[in-house]
Amino acid sequence: MGGGYLTPVSGSPLTKNGKPEVLYVGADFCPYCAALRWPLIVALSRFGTFSGLTTARSGITTGSGQAEPYPATPTWTFHGSTYSSSYLTFTAVETNTSVPDPKTGGYTALLTPSAAQQQTMARYDPAGGIPFVSIGNRYVQLSTLAPYGPEDLQGKTWTQVTAALRDPSSALGRQISASANYITAAICKITGNQPAAACTPAVTALQSRLG
Repeated sequence: MGGGYLTPVSGSPLTKNGKPEVLYVGADFCPYCAALRWPLIVALSRFGTFSGLTTARSGITTGSGQAEPYPATPTWTFHGSTYSSSYLTFTAVETNTSVPDPKTGGYTALLTPSAAQQQTMARYDPAGGIPFVSIGNRYVQLSTLAPYGPEDLQGKTWTQVTAALRDPSSALGRQISASANYITAAICKITGNQPAAACTPAVTALQSRLG
């Protein structure tokens, strides 16, 4: 699997509280965000600790009754969670829930990206698609995770996906782990390849394939 879904970019380093920052903008209803959160959580957990992550599913129908692709994809939500790390900061903005809002025809609003966050998104993804991830403004993740995506999670429970991640013989587990390893390699670029436990030789070897 190549690292082509991560795009190398240039710009002022993205930092927060004196540490390199990983910025995520997504929404609970979005099935592509749902798929991305699995490898993103795996990767970030190698550098720090999450608390308050809760299970979620992507949207089924919008407030106007329009069916969603890959409905009810099992995932987690970053809304209400915290992340601590000695190596980086992680900022997550979930813009909407997966609860339909008949008034807007979409989904119940949650958070609005700050002006600076919107500026970062606009610079690297003028179309404004989600999920959007900036890894220190060195790499960005734009919308898709090909060849792994929400179609691979259809009909699965959280227990099944978690079990797949722990099973070396699982095709799904290997796909998520491969995606997590490329994200880890990109994060290692902004942490100076620290810590060594995360930035292993196998992971840092992937950096040359990130562009």
